[in-house]
Amino acid sequence: MLQLNMTTTPPRDINPFRFAGPLAPEDMIDRDAEAADLLALAEGSHSFRLVGPRRYGKTTLLRRVLAAAEHEQMATVLVDMQDVLSIGEIVVRIERAYDRLKGPIRRSVENLLRTWNIGLSLGGGGFTATLQRNPNVDTESVLLRLLEMPAALFERDGTISLIVFDEIQDVLAVPGADGKIRSVIQHQGDAATYAFAGSAPGVMQQLFSDPKRPLLDQAVPRNLAPLPLDEVAAYVERRFTQTGREVGNALTPMLEFTRGHPQRSMMLAHYLWQRTSRGSAAGEETWLDALDQAAADSAPLMRAIWESLSLNERRVARAIAVTTTPLYSEDTAAAVGIKRTSIRAAVDSLAEKADVILDGDRPRVTDPMLELWLLTRGLTPESGEDQLEAG
Repeated sequence: MLQLNMTTTPPRDINPFRFAGPLAPEDMIDRDAEAADLLALAEGSHSFRLVGPRRYGKTTLLRRVLAAAEHEQMATVLVDMQDVLSIGEIVVRIERAYDRLKGPIRRSVENLLRTWNIGLSLGGGGFTATLQRNPNVDTESVLLRLLEMPAALFERDGTISLIVFDEIQDVLAVPGADGKIRSVIQHQGDAATYAFAGSAPGVMQQLFSDPKRPLLDQAVPRNLAPLPLDEVAAYVERRFTQTGREVGNALTPMLEFTRGHPQRSMMLAHYLWQRTSRGSAAGEETWLDALDQAAADSAPLMRAIWESLSLNERRVARAIAVTTTPLYSEDTAAAVGIKRTSIRAAVDSLAEKADVILDGDRPRVTDPMLELWLLTRGLTPESGEDQLEAG
């Protein structure tokens, strides 16, 4: 006879602060007002563009809006445009986004794709297999037809779509792609609402506000701000309490360090919780240990960000993080080895990529972990950086 093991296993003590990748909508810190605003725009058939720095929770927020729209029987599609390099790749990304649909809407999409017979399909090899069989396929024609899917669904059974293009600024790497997208979606009226998300404010401005670009004025602008510190505090305290811990004296320095940065708030809370045993409270020493671990784990990424900056951007980022003199002064310029007249251009360039935020009289580094990394390095120039860059 099968004998059951009746030994009781204690419940697992699982860290409630997840910081790698997009969160489930219910795990977000606040953003209630932003979610309600974006959903109201979508329900009113107003396309919108959402701009925020990297790791600010844009995708998580949009997934929350998509979940609410799906509850209202809308067809919801999230297309990741990050690092696209060709029209064919854009087709594959959109096709894969439709592949995540379920139920009757998915069946309607599958039926339409079979009727069109242009090498698209949900599941299996899809358009990737089509390209492998026939590299000379007319990908532009396929893209234009695939972009008609929301209108076809609306005509078929009245289904309204909410289509999100995440990291939309990367389509600029594909010549003419934004024009092809606009040529179709501008005629879809009540059939679909479009959301465009991006992490580079300068490029998003170029896409949607440049009179020379096809997507000019195609979406209501929305910017994602840092989280309110009181909401972060309440979230962290609640999750510590629910798992038998207290955040204690570590909360204030954590809030001061993270400054409402969504991902960094979750990351530091994760490391802090990890060092706080059940039944105890975190203290300032616990916080410092958590910060040291976060700095060590994020150092390779900080190095990669640093190396992606131009020389003058590095100098100005260092000045913002380290110096206390007025940013545009000769003292600051001399301290980091830059011409004073070049500081403004470097600040603007960093702001366009959201590496710094224009906050009052003095910009600040967006990512507190990058700011800490710069602070620990001080004003010592890198080898080969001591020559002034022209400009």
